[in-house]
Amino acid sequence: SLHDALPISSAVTGFFFGRKIRSCSCLDRKSPVVVYLYENTKELPSETRMGNVSTEWLAAISTGRDYSIDEKKKGCAVPVTPWLHPPVGKRLRDLITKLGTVRELERQEILYPQGRKVSDIVLVQQGVTARNFGNAVSGPKAAAISTPGHFACGNLNFLTRRPSLGTYFALTKAQVVVCPKDLLLPVLSTDPELFAYTIRLLESCTLSDRVGFALMAFAPIDLRLKAFVVTWAIHYGKLSADGFIKCPIPLTRNNRCLVANASPVSTDNALKRWKEEGAWVRDGDFVTFPADFVDDAYQWMRSAEESSEYAYPNTFKELMEALPPLTNPWY
Repeated sequence: SLHDALPISSAVTGFFFGRKIRSCSCLDRKSPVVVYLYENTKELPSETRMGNVSTEWLAAISTGRDYSIDEKKKGCAVPVTPWLHPPVGKRLRDLITKLGTVRELERQEILYPQGRKVSDIVLVQQGVTARNFGNAVSGPKAAAISTPGHFACGNLNFLTRRPSLGTYFALTKAQVVVCPKDLLLPVLSTDPELFAYTIRLLESCTLSDRVGFALMAFAPIDLRLKAFVVTWAIHYGKLSADGFIKCPIPLTRNNRCLVANASPVSTDNALKRWKEEGAWVRDGDFVTFPADFVDDAYQWMRSAEESSEYAYPNTFKELMEALPPLTNPWY
């Protein structure tokens, strides 16, 4: 078996979507390579592939970067990112998990159809969910996404209970925690500090949507695609000493088209150009690119905002250097 053939330097065992997996680093390579080993099977079982997304990819995004939305120290503040809200802080995650109910979703399963009242706050635990505006044509299409540790829905109308004007669904097989707002609000009211944090987080989520709209309205396609890469790298990218960032591939091609509001032809042309320039190197479920390659998108995002007390790093590379490290054992 692969496990017997490769010398193992380290291994981590865990469960992902109920299946036992081991992550091992191999000693006979010039650079460390992570291999995912499935107990009692020689290859990745077909039922664990979510469309074009593999279980290895899902494991790699199962724990993203946990940064603070409140950091204002010069050169350390993290800008609000489009199409993926900031992560939910641990205290609030734990409270929602305690009060809520776990729900399993199949790929493309509707969480909240258009027209159904959103009366819960929903937290993603595994997989990826998405949301779009109005009623999806020819099946659900993503306009923005939610990954583990992020709100799937309920943030937009948390206090007002106004209509959310959208459809919420699972982009991959997913696990979420559904917590009724009527249960959460009374508990938050007894903890002013956590309540204040929740309001700041909800504002940041709304601002995230606003940045996404601004990019779709004013930025060219190439810049929109790079902006999504910036968002993805902030949450899942690892910067190396030579200035390159490695991260799980940012969704599938079709999903990137939908999130960045770009046609398949435009997306393919951009990726082809990036590859020809040597700036976009795909390796299985991961991609590597220079940090300065997406700096123009980072600068656009910074310039679109008015001045504030949040002092962002001058370049995207400097931001990646200032971010907390990733803690995902599968990465």
